[in-house]
Amino acid sequence: MTELIQTPAASFAGKVFTTEDLDELNTFAQCWQDFEAAGYWPQLDALTDTPNRSYLLVFSPYGAFQYWVGALLPAMAEVPAGLTNFKLPAATVASTSEATNRLLADMPVEVSYMKGMAELESAGFPLPEHIGQTDWPYYVESFAVNSATITHRLYVNPDQLEGYDEYD
Repeated sequence: MTELIQTPAASFAGKVFTTEDLDELNTFAQCWQDFEAAGYWPQLDALTDTPNRSYLLVFSPYGAFQYWVGALLPAMAEVPAGLTNFKLPAATVASTSEATNRLLADMPVEVSYMKGMAELESAGFPLPEHIGQTDWPYYVESFAVNSATITHRLYVNPDQLEGYDEYD
């Protein structure tokens, strides 16, 4: 088992979407295009030493999720007008990175998420059975603009790896 990493609190600045915003291919590609067209990236890039294009999944215990488009920023960063701030706690995370040429935003969200989970699992991290039932139901995928790497982060509480599956 790979050791989990302690991460400081962070701010996720962006816009939130739901499954109603998915296109016919089950992607949030149009949401990303609208975000870029609104001119948010240069504003967010100026607020961090590590410019990034990220998405955040926030899971509920009932199988639903929120999909955020934006950037990971330092915890105390001021969020530009028109964007919402989601405070990520100082927590334990499973994290792995790989070289890539882009964030996988044009893939179906399930494919991108499952690819990240497979990367984390193959790295030896313990993964919760039901992420929506944990205290930190967050998954973040970030593309670092300056280094062309993608990082998969899953917030993990080692005491909450098991959960209740109402369909068992």
